[in-house]
Amino acid sequence: MLNSFSHNESYIVPIVCSHRDLLVQGGLCRVAIPLPQGLVSSLNQLKLLNDGQSINCNAKITSHWHDKSIKWLTLDFFASSQTNQYSLVINNNQHFASHVGIATSFNNNVVTIYTNDSIFSFDINSSRFSWISKQAGCEIKSGYLELFAQGDELLQTTVTEHKCENFYNLADESVQKVTLQLSLEHHHITAHTCLNSTLFFTIYNKPSLLNIEHRLHNPKSAIHPNGHWDLGDESSIQFRSAAMVFELPVITSLELKTHENDQWHESPSRPFTLQQFSSGGESWQSPVHVDKNNIVSLKQQGAELTSSDGSITSLDRALPSIMINAELSLTMEQFWQNFPKSLTVKDNKIILGLFPATEQLHELQGGESKTHNIWLCHEHDKDALCWVHHKNQLTVSYEWLQLAITGQVAICSKNPKNYSNLVQPAISGVDSFFEKREKIDEYGWRNFGDLYADHETAYYDGDDLFVSHYNNQYDPIFGFLKQFLISGDTRWFELADDLAKHVKNIDMYHTTEDKAEYNGGLFWHTDHYLPAFTATHRSYSKHQDSNAYQDHAGGGGPGGQHCYTTGLMLHYLLTGNETSKNAVLTLSAWITCVYEGTNTCLELLLALKNRHVAGAKNHFTGQYPLDRGTANYIIALLDSFELTQERSYLTRVEHIISHTVHPNEDVKLRNLKDVENTWFYTVFLQAVCRYLIVKQQLDELDSSFYYSRDCLLNFANWMVKHEYMYLDKPDILEYPNDTWTAQDLRKATVFAAAHYFSPQHEQIYLDKAEYFENQVSSRLNSSATKTYTRIMVLVLQNCGQVDFYKNLPKPADLKLYQDNWPAPRYGNRGLVSSFVTNMAKRLCRLSLKNEINWLKKRLS
Repeated sequence: MLNSFSHNESYIVPIVCSHRDLLVQGGLCRVAIPLPQGLVSSLNQLKLLNDGQSINCNAKITSHWHDKSIKWLTLDFFASSQTNQYSLVINNNQHFASHVGIATSFNNNVVTIYTNDSIFSFDINSSRFSWISKQAGCEIKSGYLELFAQGDELLQTTVTEHKCENFYNLADESVQKVTLQLSLEHHHITAHTCLNSTLFFTIYNKPSLLNIEHRLHNPKSAIHPNGHWDLGDESSIQFRSAAMVFELPVITSLELKTHENDQWHESPSRPFTLQQFSSGGESWQSPVHVDKNNIVSLKQQGAELTSSDGSITSLDRALPSIMINAELSLTMEQFWQNFPKSLTVKDNKIILGLFPATEQLHELQGGESKTHNIWLCHEHDKDALCWVHHKNQLTVSYEWLQLAITGQVAICSKNPKNYSNLVQPAISGVDSFFEKREKIDEYGWRNFGDLYADHETAYYDGDDLFVSHYNNQYDPIFGFLKQFLISGDTRWFELADDLAKHVKNIDMYHTTEDKAEYNGGLFWHTDHYLPAFTATHRSYSKHQDSNAYQDHAGGGGPGGQHCYTTGLMLHYLLTGNETSKNAVLTLSAWITCVYEGTNTCLELLLALKNRHVAGAKNHFTGQYPLDRGTANYIIALLDSFELTQERSYLTRVEHIISHTVHPNEDVKLRNLKDVENTWFYTVFLQAVCRYLIVKQQLDELDSSFYYSRDCLLNFANWMVKHEYMYLDKPDILEYPNDTWTAQDLRKATVFAAAHYFSPQHEQIYLDKAEYFENQVSSRLNSSATKTYTRIMVLVLQNCGQVDFYKNLPKPADLKLYQDNWPAPRYGNRGLVSSFVTNMAKRLCRLSLKNEINWLKKRLS
C-alpha cells in the first residue's frame, strides 16, 4: 500500500465530520493528517479545501518518517458557514509565495506579537501582558496571574524562561498562529511557599483570538510516610487562591451568559460574582471530594450568581461567557466540571478564579499540577466563542489513516460485528463512562477526566458510594482514541482528551526530588477492592486496612508495571499538544530508570540483595522479567521512537527483547501454568508484535527482527497446545471474574500476529486467534459485569486485532523459524565475576554526591 503512490500525481485526503452540528460557524476545528512515507517533504505541497476553495489553516508537523518526509501533521482551521466538506490536497508541483502574517519581536524584555487586527505584549520584568485590538478599540490594558498564600500574602512572580513557536498557513506559508510559552516561579519572601507555573499564550491572526493555558505546579516531592500517599502530606502546598486578572481601561457594558444553553442578558449590577461550589449533580457530596481530614467539606450544591445588591441566583452548573463593551468576549473551558471556579467583575477588572478563595485552602500535592484554558476574542459577535465548549476534532478516512498508523498501533477499519454490543455502552446508555462520572461525581479540579473504577466494588456489600480511581490502567486513552479513529464519533475523543489532561496533571509525578525510580512516573490506580479515602490518585491510603486481601502489600508509588504511553503518543499526533509528547518522553525516561537504575554503587549492592525479586531486572545476568512491566518498557521506547525517530530507542528495545526471551528456549520452564503469577507474558508478546510491525514498516527484516519473530513463534507454538480460556479453570484463580475473560483477547492478538509473521502463514494460529476472539465476545456479551471499567478498557484496546492482521498485506519470503540461535545473552554469567565487573564500571564513574543523594532518598 505504501508504495502505490506516485510522486508525480495529486491526491485528495477526505476529512470526515461525523457530527456536523458540532462544527459551529466560525468555530476552531482540528484534524490530524497521516501521510505515506516519502510523499510529502514540505508544507508547501499541501492546501486545505472547503467546497473546492482554498482556505486558511494553521499547520504543525508532529511526526516524520525515518527518511525525514512528513508522517503526521495537525491542521487548525475555522469552520465555514457554507459547507462541512473539507479535504486536503497533496500536489508535489505546488508552491506558494510567502506572505506576511504574524510578526514577533523581543525588545527591552518585552515580547510583542503583531497580528492583522491586534497587538499582544508580555513584559518579562512585570510578568504582565496586554492585548489591544486595532479595529475594535477594546483592550486588555493589563493581564496577570494573582496567587495568594494561606493568608493575604501575595506571591511574587518571576519569569524564568520564554520561547515562541510559529504555525504556518498552508494557503501562503505565512505565520497564522504563534504560541508564547513562559515558565514562572511564584515565591513568598518569608514563607517557604514555592509554586511553578507554565503559561501558554496562543495568538491567532484571523479571527482575532487569544487562548491562555495556565498550568500550576508543586515541584516538591511528597514525603509519603510508610508508602502512603494521602492528602495533608508535609510537602503539599496549601494556598488561598489563584486567579487570572484582566484590567480594562473602562467597562461601559457587559452581557453575561451563565451557560452555553442559556440566553444572553444584561449583567447584574457590578460588582458581581458567579461561583461554582460543587458539581451540582445528585452525588455532589460524594466521598470523592474528601479533604485531608477525610471529610467532605462542600457546603453548597451547584453555583450562585451574587449581585452587588445582595441578590442571589442559584444555578446547577455554570459555563459562563461574558461580552465586554460589545467588543471583547471571554469564556473558560469546563468551568463547572473543574470546580471550584469563579468569575467576578469588579470596577474595571475581570477576575477569573482558577482556584477561588473558599472556606477551605487549596492543596496541591507534591509533584501535582493543574491546567486551565481561557479563551478571548475581539469580535462584535457575542457568540464568537460558543464553539469552545465542543470537541471539534475531525478525522480522516481509514484508508489514509493506515498509511501512517500501522507501525504505531494496530487499528482495524471497524470493530468486529460481535463486539458492537460490548463497545457502544462505553459512550451511550446508563453504563457509559459519562454516566459513571455522574454516579461517583468524578468532578472537581483534581478528579475530572479520571474514570470510576467500578470493578473494584465487586466484593463490596455497602450501600454508600465506593470511591476508586482508575488512573489509566491498560491505557484507556489509547482505547478511546482507537475507537474515535474507527468511528469518527467525537464522544470517544472527548473521553480521551479529558483523561489525557487528568493523567498529565494528576496521575504523573512531576518532581525530580524523590527516588529516581519515582520521579516523573505514573501513579498506580487505587488499591484493589478498597476505597481511596484521602489517597486521591496516589495508590494507597493510611486509612486502609492492612492485609485486606491475599498478598496485600500496603504502600505504593509509581511502578514499572503501571506505565502507559501509547494513548498519550496518539493524543499528541492528533492534537499537536506538546505536553502529551513531553509526557511520553518523561514516562519513557522514568521507566528506563526503573529497570536500568542510576549507576550508583550503593544501588548495585541493593540489586545484589534483590536479584531474585519478581518483576525486577537482574543486573548480574542482564535478564529482564517476562512480565507487563518489561512490556510497558518496550512500548514506551517504541512510542518515544515514533515521536523522535531517535534510533537509540529502537536499539534499546532490541536489547530488552534479546535479554528477556530466547527463540529456542524451553517455554515449559517458564511455568506459565501458574496463571496468577505469569499471565502477563501475553502482554510482553503483544509488545514484541508491535516491535515487529515497526521493523517491517522500516523495511528492516534483519537478525533482530527474526530473533524477535522466532521468539513469538516459539511461545505461540506452546500456546497452541496449552492455552485455554482462563475461566475454564477458575479454581486456580484468586478472583475468578470476567476481567480474566477480557484478558483472553491478548491471546487472540498473539495468535493473529503469529499467523501473519509465520513463514507460511500457518492456519492453526489464525484458527486459535478466531477461537479466542469469538469466545471472549460470546462470554462477555452474556456477562452481567461486561460494563465494568477494567473490562471495557481491555475490550476497547484489544478488540479488532485479528481483523487487523488478517487484512494487512502479507509479507513475502519470510525466513523459516531458526532452531539454532546462539545461546541467550543473559545466560551463563557468574555472579561474582558479573558483580565485580559491574562494580568496577560504577567505581570509574563514582560520584559521592550521587551516592549520598541515593542513600538520602531511601533513609527519608
